Amino acid sequence: MYTDEDNSTDLIGAFCELLFPRKGHSNGIIVDDYGTEWLVQLTNGKEVPVYKDEVFII
Repeated sequence: MYTDEDNSTDLIGAFCELLFPRKGHSNGIIVDDYGTEWLVQLTNGKEVPVYKDEVFII
């Protein structure tokens, strides 16, 4: 999960897994940083905002 020690701009483009899947999809790529949330593009193509503590970087 995300910690304050990580530089979130370095994580844009990183593969991730959601703690709580969205409609059966849990894998995606971080595409933007919204401060307390990341915008994640899921494998089905949908982009969803997710709180940083609900994301595992893989």
